[in-house]
Amino acid sequence: MHKTTGKTFLAVALAVVLSASFAPTSYANPDDAAVDTSTEAVACTANKAMAQKTLGKFHAYVINVDTGEVLVDVLGKELTPSASVIKTLTAVAAMQKLPLEYRAVTQLLAIPSEPSTLVLKGGGDFTLSRLGPGESSVYSKPPRIINLAKQALEKIPIDVPITKIILDDSYFSGEAWNPDWPAKYRTLGYVSNITSIQADGDRIQPNRLTSSYSFRRGKNPVLTVGEALRSSLGERALNAELVTGITPSDAYVISEVQSQDMRQSWLGHMLTHSDNTAAEFIARHAAKAAGLEGSIAGANKVIKQSLRALGLKPKPLVIRDASGLSNENRVHSKILAELMVKVAKAENGLDALKQWMPIAGETGTLRYRFQGKSAIARGNVIAKTGYIPGLYGLSGIINAADGARLAFAVFARADAENGLSVTYTAQGAIDRVVTRFYSCGASLTQ
Repeated sequence: MHKTTGKTFLAVALAVVLSASFAPTSYANPDDAAVDTSTEAVACTANKAMAQKTLGKFHAYVINVDTGEVLVDVLGKELTPSASVIKTLTAVAAMQKLPLEYRAVTQLLAIPSEPSTLVLKGGGDFTLSRLGPGESSVYSKPPRIINLAKQALEKIPIDVPITKIILDDSYFSGEAWNPDWPAKYRTLGYVSNITSIQADGDRIQPNRLTSSYSFRRGKNPVLTVGEALRSSLGERALNAELVTGITPSDAYVISEVQSQDMRQSWLGHMLTHSDNTAAEFIARHAAKAAGLEGSIAGANKVIKQSLRALGLKPKPLVIRDASGLSNENRVHSKILAELMVKVAKAENGLDALKQWMPIAGETGTLRYRFQGKSAIARGNVIAKTGYIPGLYGLSGIINAADGARLAFAVFARADAENGLSVTYTAQGAIDRVVTRFYSCGASLTQ
């Protein structure tokens, strides 16, 4: 009997060893232990995931959309830089202020007293393209300078040369470059100068079908468009002088092109791809539609106005740009989560944001996120990402495993005073936190 028992014990031990030796190992997510995929309807916390060192100083706020209950509040009311998460606020301003089917218009005008002079009047359209047939812009169905020129040539007498082109860039006002932005952001391709005459977001090589396609932005977008227009007008404008100026009062329109619907095309592009140039242009248009200046100050003001109109309380926020590139922006997780509650409930038509924000594991800046065990949340997190050096953020809506809807905002940030830093690994750590929110659903507690 003792001999049989010993053999049985040995067999069991051997089985345990072998099962451990050949158990599958996941290398996709080095800290998957932070993800607990349990969905039991009992008290459920994300405390372990939120304690990951790679999160630095962590901010989080989570609200049950349907009950209004605050499930998590970690520094939720403390201000933090925003990064690109602020683009959700910019989108709200556009939806609140811009008329339906609003489009940016670029015009070419003639002057009766100066028949050899044309005026290019910018309307704040960064999607206007200098590309020709067979070339492709990053923007969907952009208006083209070549078509603007073609229309004009049909109106100008064939024996009249074009000797001067006035470039009227006055639609926007104030500084074209936000002083909060490092100069390298232009050469790195993060953002262009914000001018009312611009083409292709001022990319130096905008044809995305070529190997030389470049994110790098130019120094003088107004002059670049002027040169493209002169070239498109052909031999009749070969030696035309390009000058900046204001449209004379007697000038009349001989051709124009329009952007795509700003509320449908531009907002979707901005949120899905986190386009900084788009955000800055959109905010200036929203400001002008609200009766403010199309400037940095006007754009920043209209964002706060729009949040107040929704019943939110943006007074403590500091808005320094519309894209989130400024390290001086200050928001808090609470107001972002409160906004996402309104988006989830489709208040004031805000449900459109759900169509445009990236979806975990599927679209935009979240397409390659939520790896390893965090993959269980793919398709169920709709959120806007954010990054600037020293900070990562995410804010949106979770369709939780138990059917609950959660609105949330989280930030992982460096805190030099306390020796805390964050690197790109904070993205995966944030994904693990949000996955835990997804798994807990309505049972989430702190």
